[in-house]
Formats: sequence, C-alpha cells, structure tokens
Amino acid sequence: MNRKFSIATAILIAVIVYGSLYPFMFRQPVDGLGPAWHALLDSCRDAPSRGDFISNVALYLPFGFFAMLTIKQGIGTAKRLVLVMVIGALLSTCMELAQYYDDGRQTAATDLYSNVVGTVLGAIGGSLAGRSFRWPLLQEIASNRVPTLLLGAWAGYRLYPYVPTIDLHKYWNALKPVVLHPTLTGYDLFRYTAIWLTIGALIEAIGGRKRVWLLFPLFVGSVICAKVLTVDTTLTAAEVAGAGSAFCVWVVLAVSARLRVTFIALLFCGYVIAERLEPFQFLATARSFGWIPFLGFMSGSIEIGVLSFLEKFFLFGSSIWLFERAGLGLRSSTLIVALTLFITSEAETYLPLRSAEVTDAMMALVIGGIFAILETETRRSGPPVEGPQGRCYRSQASERADRRDEDDRTRSGQRS
Repeated sequence: MNRKFSIATAILIAVIVYGSLYPFMFRQPVDGLGPAWHALLDSCRDAPSRGDFISNVALYLPFGFFAMLTIKQGIGTAKRLVLVMVIGALLSTCMELAQYYDDGRQTAATDLYSNVVGTVLGAIGGSLAGRSFRWPLLQEIASNRVPTLLLGAWAGYRLYPYVPTIDLHKYWNALKPVVLHPTLTGYDLFRYTAIWLTIGALIEAIGGRKRVWLLFPLFVGSVICAKVLTVDTTLTAAEVAGAGSAFCVWVVLAVSARLRVTFIALLFCGYVIAERLEPFQFLATARSFGWIPFLGFMSGSIEIGVLSFLEKFFLFGSSIWLFERAGLGLRSSTLIVALTLFITSEAETYLPLRSAEVTDAMMALVIGGIFAILETETRRSGPPVEGPQGRCYRSQASERADRRDEDDRTRSGQRS
C-alpha cells in the first residue's frame, strides 16, 4: 500500500463524510418508511436529474483515483478496480443510510449509483496514471499528473453539462454573442487572457516547448467548438479575443521560458485577486466571517457546489503551480496563495453578496498537499520532465540510482 496516496485517500473519505453528514444533526424520522434501507430501496424507482448525477459522479472521482493509486500494482489492474469499486459502493451506501437519520438530508439510490460510477471512472484514471504508453504524448499526459489534473478541473466547470447536441439553431444562438452582439470590456479581456495563458503553460508542461505551438491552438479551438456544440453553453467575444491576446503575448515572451511563466504567474494571481474583490464596492461595516470549512459548498445544491469546487481548484491550484514553476518552492507557493486567499476572504466581509469563509485558504493548503504527493510519486517513477528553460531533468531518485550503479561498476573494476 502506498502510504502517501493512502493519506490522500483518507483525507478524501473524511471530506466525503463531512460533506455528506454535515451538520450531524441525527434524529429518528417521524414520517419515515421504517429502517433506512427501506427508504433506500424505495428510492430505486426515482430517476436522477442530469445535474445531480454529474455532480455526484464528480464528487467521487478523486476518491476512486487516489484509492486506485493506493493499492499496490502487483495485485492486478482488474482486481484493484473491483476492490476500489466495492469500497466506493460501501462508502456511498453507508453515507446514504446515515443521511436517512440526518436532519436536512435525503436518502436516494440514484446518488448511490452515480457515486459508484464516479468511483469507477476515477479508478480507471488512476490505473492509467503513470502507465507506459506507446504514444509519447499519452505517456507525458499520464506522467504529468498535476497539470493534467488542473486542465481537467478547468474543463470540468467550463464545459458543463458535457452534453452535445445536433441542433443547428442552438449553434447559431451560441455564436450570436460573437457575431451579432460582440461586447468586450477591459476586465473581460484581462480575465480571459490570464486564463488562456495559464492553459498554455499547463499544455507546455505536458507536451513540451516544441509541441505547445501546435497543441495550444488545437486545444483552444477544440474548447471553442465544444462550447458551440454543448447544450446550455454560449461563446463570448471576450473568450475569443482573450485567446488571440494570449497567443500574441505567448509569441512576444517566447524568448525566455522563465520570464514567460513568471509573467503568467503574476498576471493570473492578479486576476484571482480581482475576481475575489470585484466589483470593489465595499460596505461600511463588515459581515461575519465563516470559520466552518466548506459551509458554502454544502448550503447550496450539489450541482453548484461541485462546479464551484472545480473552478476554485483550478484557480488556486494553478496559482500554486505557476509560482512553483516560476522558481518558488511548493511549500512557499502554497503558503503565499493560502495567505492571499485568507486576506481576500477577510476583505470579502465588506463586499455584498459574497461568502467570506476560511474555506478557500484551507483548500489551498489541501491542494498544495495533493501536489506534493503527486510530484513526489512522479519524481520516483516518472520519465524526464522538462524544466522552465526547456532542459530535461531526470528524477532525483533515478539520478541517485545511476550514481550507485556507476560506483558499483567502478569498485568492481578496481577489484578485478
């Protein structure tokens, strides 16, 4: 069993239990159906809504991913997958049965189905992470877990609800804001430029400095086409203009990779701060500050909560990753981002219609811990990775092993 991945899995289980049973106000239902399992079986006939199904799948995806990595690979992929699926099913069943007695919660078999689906999908992703593929690009995607995870989180909330359509009328409605009624503000241009530049940096970390000139435009074009084809999504002029602006900045800063990533880190961090303090209309008196973690996620619908979590994971995680790539250590980057989020959360107490909580700062610390686990395992088992200057750096463990082998060969030669 991998100790570090087991710690991450345990943290995710604690988060699931906390989010599923908060506020832990248990009671015997007065008008219930009897035992909890009666209510669970009775709900089997209910049809899940699209939003709740997708949200529950996304909730258990990380658990399946890290649980799969926790189990030793010597057991066999199929057996590990079945074991993780059974553990996810048991965990979800326990949560659904406990929710029957938790005030304000509801037991639903549809949640159990979607949770198991999310566990299985996450386990499949965990089995693919770090594997050897024939295609170099797939190998690099599997090896660079942190930037791949951040790209996945960004796509998770930007392309929701992931359902394509063949309605030509919908295509035209999605393009109207760009073709007929284009509107562009300075802030929107700044926002999308920062986001697209960060996407470019993540793609460069995965594909390398040479492939990024092809993969970056292809990724942007694919996302724009996906937004046109997906139901309930529209395209904006700011999104298209921001992509063009990001390409121009990328070309100008192509002379120095470290200068480019430093510029992107500062620009993106500035956007995150501006996004949290917008519209900069502060109240005269402060509202109360929330010290209960993740209360905002649990007070609304699970659909909105999951999408908000994915967005914040991308924003905070990308800030940490960019600062680290610019030259700061992971620990320093995490602390800087967490402190910035805490200060801006305190400032949000003076902003109307904002939820000022300690959640965001805690999320940054948790994300930094997850990155530390993923990067440690990648250095141990991964192939050479490309640094900010385009040079290839091998893992420290591989370099130490090579030095030991060389010393052994030297000693053997001296004895002979």
